Amino acid sequence: MLANVLSKVPVKYHIGLRNGLLYAAAFAFLFGLLSYDIFTEEKETITKETGHLFWKKTTETTIHHDLSERIPYLIVAIVLILLAFVCIVTAIKLILLFGRYKKYLAIIKGNDKLLIQQVADINNSNPLRVRNDLQNMIDSNYINGYYIDYKQGLLVDKNYIPERFDMKIVKCQSCGAGNEVGIGQSNYCMYCDSLLII
Repeated sequence: MLANVLSKVPVKYHIGLRNGLLYAAAFAFLFGLLSYDIFTEEKETITKETGHLFWKKTTETTIHHDLSERIPYLIVAIVLILLAFVCIVTAIKLILLFGRYKKYLAIIKGNDKLLIQQVADINNSNPLRVRNDLQNMIDSNYINGYYIDYKQGLLVDKNYIPERFDMKIVKCQSCGAGNEVGIGQSNYCMYCDSLLII
């Protein structure tokens, strides 16, 4: 779920996001190990030296730490190591997700419209997952100029013009002339150049 949310981040931040997650995991793991090391110390020896050159006296004092004093360090260690694990898993999921994005991009390139089912079949994947991935790619500007037609299950280039249109005669609101227009297209009157409303 976290990887899905992070996949909507704009494409220019993807590398920084993955690297940030990996660095956060490394630091959390390192500090988790240090905290665990402090937890495992049951006693601490303090050495104190007094006097001068020949009359030096060394005193060693041992302090025993109760379990109740060390438990917070164990809790911190567990939380930090779990955080490191979550960061690593999320970074790996993002890396795999962006690998899928590159495969989709190779399939999409050069196509004006493409069935989502066809993309799913090429990748041997679930069409719902492919549709969500494609929508995330659009949202994060990984691909520009496309939209998803959910009704027909298509990925469509915004500049796509269908080969055939259903034609209709429309009366111009400005000059009253009849114009034959394609349904779904923006058209202008052939006589007065006004926008025709279908």
